[in-house]
Amino acid sequence: MPAALFMALTRTLVRAAAAETSSPAEALRRVNELLLPDTKQGMFVTAVYAVLDLNTGELTYANAGHNPPLWTRRDSLEKLARTGVALGASEDSRIEERTIRLEAGESLLFYTDGLTEAFNLEGDMFGEERLLRALGWQEAASADETIRAVESALDEFAGDAPPSDDLTMLAARRV
Repeated sequence: MPAALFMALTRTLVRAAAAETSSPAEALRRVNELLLPDTKQGMFVTAVYAVLDLNTGELTYANAGHNPPLWTRRDSLEKLARTGVALGASEDSRIEERTIRLEAGESLLFYTDGLTEAFNLEGDMFGEERLLRALGWQEAASADETIRAVESALDEFAGDAPPSDDLTMLAARRV
C-alpha cells in the first residue's frame, strides 16, 4: 500500500509540474524537490519524461534513473542515457535534458524493469541482451509490431513462469 500511495503522489506531482514548465528536466527536478519530504523510508521512483514535437521529430527528454529507452535508427540501436538519479533519492539531484531527432522510419521503445527483470522457470532473467535481440534493427516494423515482437520473445522465454513484476512498454515510430 505505501508504494501505491507514493506512486499516486508522484503521478500527481508530475502532472502539476508539467503544467508549470515545458522542460522535462525542470519538471522532474521540481517533482524531486516535492517528493523528498515523503521519502524518509527509502522510497524513490524512476521516470523518463519526454516531449515529442510531431512536426519536427525532435524528442526532448530527461531520464531520472529509469531504464534507458531504446532508439532504433536506420543502422543502429542506441540507448537514451540516464540524465539523472531516481526521484526522491537525493536532495542534490542534477537532472539534465537531451534532445534527439527521430527521422522517418526510426522508433523508440520505452519500458519498465518488469521486462528486463522477468524470469523463466529455470530462474534465468530475460535481461537487456534478449531485449536487444528481440528488437533487432526493425526499420520496417510499426510501433505495434515492435511491441508484439518483444512480447513474443518474452513469452517464449518465460514460458509458464509467473510474472515477478508489473511490465509496461510504449513504442513510437515516426512515419
